[in-house]
Amino acid sequence: MIRAPKTLIGQIAAYAIGGGAVTLLHSATYWLLAEPLRIDAYLANTLAAIVAGVTGYALHSRWTFGHTNTATAGLGAASRFVVVSLLCYALNSFWVWLVVRHLALGVTLSIVPMIFATPWLGFVLNRYWTFTR
Repeated sequence: MIRAPKTLIGQIAAYAIGGGAVTLLHSATYWLLAEPLRIDAYLANTLAAIVAGVTGYALHSRWTFGHTNTATAGLGAASRFVVVSLLCYALNSFWVWLVVRHLALGVTLSIVPMIFATPWLGFVLNRYWTFTR
């Protein structure tokens, strides 16, 4: 098993890899549901967030922030992760509203801020609040 990074730089690198994979999973799920399958963009974003959230918790609690994840008793870290995931979901829903609904630029362009803006919110909140000592 790969050890969890201990330093901020190590966690940023781990988040870039793991979080990047989770972000791509969310983006691909969202796009596939909203474009080829023609599911409403908000519903597609919701379903993609659920898939990415479950995957993200498994990955980040064990690897990205595993060294600082000492909240093993109860639902401490898991509950906080759900709150952070809901905030990231709300931000991604804003991108759907802004890019798809308000500006009518399409689902594909709404993925750009989902990839480049939302993950930073998740990293900061998860590092300094969800998986802390």
